Amino acid sequence: MGRTKLVMKKIEDPTSRQQFYSKRKDTILKKSNELAVLCDVDVGLLMFSPAGEVTSYSSKERLEDVMLLAMNKAGELNKLSPENPNEQALMDSLTQSKHEAEMVEKIAMYTTLLLHSVYIY
Repeated sequence: MGRTKLVMKKIEDPTSRQQFYSKRKDTILKKSNELAVLCDVDVGLLMFSPAGEVTSYSSKERLEDVMLLAMNKAGELNKLSPENPNEQALMDSLTQSKHEAEMVEKIAMYTTLLLHSVYIY
């Protein structure tokens, strides 16, 4: 008849969690690529596996380019002055985006450090 709703909760068994991640990782990367190509959008994806592996995808040459683009757009939109409640809601959303952009910047720095440490050894 109909599908049953899947309850979203953390997989407690570490082995099962790693297996689930491994199976879904390629699907997420494929969908990211499809979205970038079909919709002509910039997509940046950064994933950390339960085992600590870093997987990244970028529709541009570098993931950092997509992150910088997102941070610059959030900064430009944040300069608008609110004149009505809808714009205030937008400004609140953009403020949240700015905090997220700062988090993305920290992740980019971590990724750069991680990549440099991989190349050194």
